[in-house]
Amino acid sequence: MYEGLILIERNIKETIESSLKRTGLLYRLFSRIKDANSINEKIDRKIKDGEPYQKDGKLMQDIIGFRITTYFNEDIKILIDYFSSCFEKIDLQYDEPKTNEFNPLRKNLVCRMSGDALKYFEELKNTHKDDFSLIDSTFEIQFRTTLSEGWHEVDHNMRYKCKREWKDSQSRIFNGIYATLETSDHALITLFENNAYHHYKEKNWTGMLRNKYRLRFDLAPLDAYLSELLDKENEIAKLIFRIERCAIINKIMSTNFRMKITFDNIVYLCNYLAVKNSEIYSVTPDIIKDDFREYFGEFSKAQL
Repeated sequence: MYEGLILIERNIKETIESSLKRTGLLYRLFSRIKDANSINEKIDRKIKDGEPYQKDGKLMQDIIGFRITTYFNEDIKILIDYFSSCFEKIDLQYDEPKTNEFNPLRKNLVCRMSGDALKYFEELKNTHKDDFSLIDSTFEIQFRTTLSEGWHEVDHNMRYKCKREWKDSQSRIFNGIYATLETSDHALITLFENNAYHHYKEKNWTGMLRNKYRLRFDLAPLDAYLSELLDKENEIAKLIFRIERCAIINKIMSTNFRMKITFDNIVYLCNYLAVKNSEIYSVTPDIIKDDFREYFGEFSKAQL
């Protein structure tokens, strides 16, 4: 394996990992570099399928690939939107479900390398012209949920690479398994939303926040003062509960804002952006207020 490809993979992975960590989203990140056998197998398969790679036409775009598996299906759209703006987007396959068909949904993003990664690639291509003549200076990010990840692995290795061995009826059954997993993904979100509402009614604010926002929280529970305040001021708790989870996460991702994901900090952030309660604002640590002000403007301006 070429050392330059390892450097490129590491460079891009660090950028992706840094962005993911600051959101607090629950995820796993995988990466791979195609070896010589995989490259040749794909080139041959494209020729057999009548879609050969050409030096002056379509090139292989996934010499380096990443896969982000999220715990919750709704996070995929958030991440695709973010990385489409973070990198130079070349192509996006984002399939929407069809009512009367059982088909796997592709959510794949192809981006152009840049900076050091592009420099390393151009050096490789100039040094090894024959080996890299059909390879583009791009990389692919695939987005999956943890529930569908295993299905996609089986599909890629046991069906995608040998489609001629599968009858339509067999593929439909196999796709039906995927449809079951897709339904389970939606049921999982509903389960957590219902659990969040249960904790809201019970005034278990830590449980409400954990199940509503579904982030990688620190284990320390909500501060006793904030908890008592929500006990007394149910309207504040109701406003926090009603805030759209995706709106908060999108606010974090749309800037370079970073904060420790704690229950206290999420309450401070929700308050700063939407609730606008002066008592919560007064106990928000100054260093956090300074960051909020820098990235989200003054406290008096509505943000959501």
